[in-house]
Amino acid sequence: MDLKPVVALDIDGTLGDYHGHFTTFAALWIGRPLPHPSLMTDDIPFYKHLGMSKATYRQIKLAYRQGGMARSMPIFQGAADLTRDLRHEGAEVWLCTTRPYMRHDSTDPDTRHWLRRNRIQWDHIIYGPNKYRELIKIVPPGNILAVLDDLPEMLEQARSLWLPAFVRDQPYNQKVDLPRVADFMRDEWPGRMMRQILDWRRNGKRLDNRRH
Repeated sequence: MDLKPVVALDIDGTLGDYHGHFTTFAALWIGRPLPHPSLMTDDIPFYKHLGMSKATYRQIKLAYRQGGMARSMPIFQGAADLTRDLRHEGAEVWLCTTRPYMRHDSTDPDTRHWLRRNRIQWDHIIYGPNKYRELIKIVPPGNILAVLDDLPEMLEQARSLWLPAFVRDQPYNQKVDLPRVADFMRDEWPGRMMRQILDWRRNGKRLDNRRH
């Protein structure tokens, strides 16, 4: 394969506002107001934050997926520009999502619709809870410039594989001790990625992110 530098991006909670969108849907489904996602903390899972049982949460999440709600999730400002700029500079954008591709026939078409609708540029998609383990089966780890995710457990998976992980700043991941990306428009991280892509293209290898 033609080896290029790779930036791996999560979708829900990283490129798009999954928690806000799901909370609005869940409030309509259950028929009562629910706590705002900005009040979430690291200490409790999402369903407990919403004040419901795990069984009820799973019912709502199934309805959310089967109803095609992923097609209308709001995109975070600057996300599309980020993917365009990464590819323009010569990197591949790999979207790595925990969405359950094998269990819902609508997952892939709904995901692709959202990407197309929001003008997200990408090269490949990996689905499933072991997404970063699957990534390094395909892409040499030395070609991976960065992994950007919001979920602590996914960031831990990336870190366990010695991948250069960055955390998309959210209320529920404040205890994660990794470099943070708060805003695609004003944060310096996108510029840092562009510089690393340029360095990789010049030298045939990525910078050692652990030095930064």
